[in-house]
Amino acid sequence: MRQRQASFCSVVFVLVGLGLASREAHAQAWVGDKGSLDVSLDYNLGISNKVIGDSKLDIDPAQAGNQSKFPDAGTTTHQIALAAEFVPLRNLAVTVGLPFVFLKYTGNKTAYPHPGGGSYDDGTTFKTPTDLRTGVRYQMLEEPFALSPHLGVSIPVANYEYIGNSVAGRHLKALHAGLSIGRQLGDASYVHLTYEFSLVEKFDLTAETAKHGQNRSDLAFTIGHKLLQQRLDLHLDASLRATHGGVNFSEFGMLTETELLYHDVLLDEDIFLAGGGLGYQLTNSLSMSLAARFFVKGSNTQNANVFALGFVWSPL
Repeated sequence: MRQRQASFCSVVFVLVGLGLASREAHAQAWVGDKGSLDVSLDYNLGISNKVIGDSKLDIDPAQAGNQSKFPDAGTTTHQIALAAEFVPLRNLAVTVGLPFVFLKYTGNKTAYPHPGGGSYDDGTTFKTPTDLRTGVRYQMLEEPFALSPHLGVSIPVANYEYIGNSVAGRHLKALHAGLSIGRQLGDASYVHLTYEFSLVEKFDLTAETAKHGQNRSDLAFTIGHKLLQQRLDLHLDASLRATHGGVNFSEFGMLTETELLYHDVLLDEDIFLAGGGLGYQLTNSLSMSLAARFFVKGSNTQNANVFALGFVWSPL
């Protein structure tokens, strides 16, 4: 393989995958009453201004000529997600959701040319639906803590761009399996933890790209407290995504032309966000929430901060 200097960068950043939604952060461990229906509308804003490489670029002298950070390479992402959850049987919830994204590359349009062109990289706003997700979760326990495993699938529903400095996703189907644990602390406080493993299809365009796995783990933690007769919910949150496989920026000089061209789908992306938010029960059937999570650490990813506004309507 020929050695190459990477002179471009790109990243996949999935807002929904980080679990920032309008529903109360601890709700996944609990399932509503039989026959209940919740319809949610979420708006997420992701803002980044640079791309972060991987740690090997900072510690390996052989990589001294490469960059570990790529400034002026950000993207602004607006995401609107519509979802619903229905409880047909006691303790069993069925969910479905679809996000629509509006992306604008805000970085330097000439500093990081992509070998594949990148149709979303011209600085205009592009809009597209992304991946439909549906699944089920079942509450196995109520005491001494709530325990709910879940299973779901996500499928791309549009031919969106997945190469370039600004992309809408990786356009790969996935099977998701996870577990949520929640515990009430007295009458008004709670803690909640969710782990999810995603079995992601391989990008099998060629044998070279198919060898890089894209399975990942997502971990979300929340601690919260309710006030005003439990109508106001204040919480602190943290989200972690770790990809099990893929390529690093420090490996670009060892990739083939095909791997380099499609590296956006193959990246070993890790990201850690932390922040907080609040929810308020406006009426018996309508609630709203505000949240923010800030970039703490990551590799092969954008330094995106995420802000969210959401509503949940419960007609049944």
